[in-house]
Amino acid sequence: MNEHKPVDPVEYRESLKKIRKRRWFLWIVILVYLPAMMIALDSPNYRSRATFVFIVWIILLIIAVVFACIVRCPRCGEYFHTHGPTFLPFRRCLHCALHINADKRAAEAEPPEAKYAKKK
Repeated sequence: MNEHKPVDPVEYRESLKKIRKRRWFLWIVILVYLPAMMIALDSPNYRSRATFVFIVWIILLIIAVVFACIVRCPRCGEYFHTHGPTFLPFRRCLHCALHINADKRAAEAEPPEAKYAKKK
């Protein structure tokens, strides 16, 4: 019993693009940490630079996670990556199981059930 009527996923293109951008920002912030810290530790004044890199990275990480948490699913209107207090950056909406690339793929004949959807 799917409560969501079939809609052409292309209608979700702009919203899914926004979700993908925010996910990329999050993963880039995470991946930049190690090279930035290695560069900071190789500098002559490594203590202050490593501290600065760490503080800037933590601030960027908090911003990236908040942006990824507050983005809403275009199909169900719930938070895409958040269910209650839990942030889970999965590729499907935690509430309606809309795939992050639904606008780029063929429509699913039988979409999967969301694992974390509200029970009726």
